[in-house]
Amino acid sequence: MTNSPRQYKPFNYRIGKIPIIVYPVKDENSIKKVFSNLQDIKEHLKNLYKINQEVNKGDYHIVFIWNLDNKRMTDVWIYSIENWTNSGPLMDCITFRDLSICEDAGIASGDSIIVLGREEEFRRKNSNLVKYLDRNNNIPNFPKGMKPREIFK
Repeated sequence: MTNSPRQYKPFNYRIGKIPIIVYPVKDENSIKKVFSNLQDIKEHLKNLYKINQEVNKGDYHIVFIWNLDNKRMTDVWIYSIENWTNSGPLMDCITFRDLSICEDAGIASGDSIIVLGREEEFRRKNSNLVKYLDRNNNIPNFPKGMKPREIFK
């Protein structure tokens, strides 16, 4: 694992009724080659959710934005509260290349799995879902070398 954080600081976004935690990913392929700024990411998400109605479900989403071969990649992790059990919410994931569903890039990297695990730990420590979803002041506790420090601008 690298000593440099692999994600930018997560930020909140909302599309319709769905609150989203967005992680812009630092990777071997710079995200800045496919997104010029934060507003560019937000516009991309707005278009992706408008075109792909299958993501407009669930109660909240965790989204990873990244670059693969200079294409905009988006992993949308859909969390459903309705079906929670003691083991937590049910999750679904859809990966997109640009604005189309991608079936040949896999659904997560090891770093993403660590982030998702820490997000679930953080959710369990916060009994209030609204408070949990707010990334303005709170982010999960990440392992050494993975704590996001930089804001994507």
